[in-house]
Amino acid sequence: MTAAAGTEPIRLLAGEGAAPTFDRVEELLAKAERSVEIFMFVWRNDEIGNRLGRAVLAAARRGVRIRIKKDVAAVMYERIEMNRKSFFHLPLSTLRRWKFRVFGLTFPDTYVEDDFDDEVGAAVMSHPNVEIDWVHHTHTKYYIFDERVMLTGSINVEDRHRGYQDYMFEIAGEEHVRRFRERDAGLVGLDPEREIDFLLNRITPAGHELEIKPRMIAALDEAVESVYIEMAYIGDPDLSQAIVNAAGRGVEITMLFSREANIGDDLNWRTLHGICRRAPVQVVIADKMVHSKLMLIDNRQVIAGSANLSVFSMRKAVELDVVVRGLPRFLESVQAESRRRIAEGHPVESPDGLKPYNRVMAGLQQLHQWLT
Repeated sequence: MTAAAGTEPIRLLAGEGAAPTFDRVEELLAKAERSVEIFMFVWRNDEIGNRLGRAVLAAARRGVRIRIKKDVAAVMYERIEMNRKSFFHLPLSTLRRWKFRVFGLTFPDTYVEDDFDDEVGAAVMSHPNVEIDWVHHTHTKYYIFDERVMLTGSINVEDRHRGYQDYMFEIAGEEHVRRFRERDAGLVGLDPEREIDFLLNRITPAGHELEIKPRMIAALDEAVESVYIEMAYIGDPDLSQAIVNAAGRGVEITMLFSREANIGDDLNWRTLHGICRRAPVQVVIADKMVHSKLMLIDNRQVIAGSANLSVFSMRKAVELDVVVRGLPRFLESVQAESRRRIAEGHPVESPDGLKPYNRVMAGLQQLHQWLT
């Protein structure tokens, strides 16, 4: 489970939606020998949630130690959207149920009915080889297998990601997993010369350490020729200004954007209108939900992972991005995938062609970002 000689240690798990990622997670769970760590935002009690849950349970039953870090706040999305079921079922207080009802007013109605019960989730939660840590204000997504292989990116565990545009990356080698552990613990700083390094927003006893936003702004400030941005949710004003500044210097900015986001759609479009009124930015509209969080700078550097260009990601949440440079095959794979997605999209010819938005709803959605 390490990179073969002559190959690059990171690869894009590309294909139709999230299917290649889910297949690879299932394969690596079946091969795991000692340990698996999963850090997840949404884990829905649907077909794919139960499928990966059964794979986790099988690994635990053969003696693999499983540690799952699961975000508490994501239960809100699990209970408001789609089948309204969490894989790891927690009882909700009356206050939380009313809170979800209020926040749910800013969500589109995506309800689907199914017959999935809590049997597999309960079995995973009760297994002696499974440890579950409930964590707060996190949005990170990764899997680590035997401290040798890491998968990270922006894909949650839920059926609908199979129809989204998204990214996950497989990083092979104990050296890189060890580097992530050191960065995550705050033992070492970002090394701009490394081919693969990690950007993190962390919450420590001393407070929030938010390094992703300044690094993204620096990358935009340093861009010379082009920046490709594929992003699920936007709205942080400082990042919007950095995009405007780069375009104003003559950097070619292309943004791939959902025609309709699953949440925060009016806020997304309000932000995009604001950017395009101030700078020449090429917007390409995708028919599928764009759930990616990726920037490709001058075709030489990729910053991608769990962090959106939103207030929540940039100012509040624990997040994980990977920074990659100097690996030509990987960079070409990202370029090729971005070209494919652009070709499938619909270019917006002028700011007048941008979708209108509801100002009140956009304000409520931004308030939700600050309050989450």
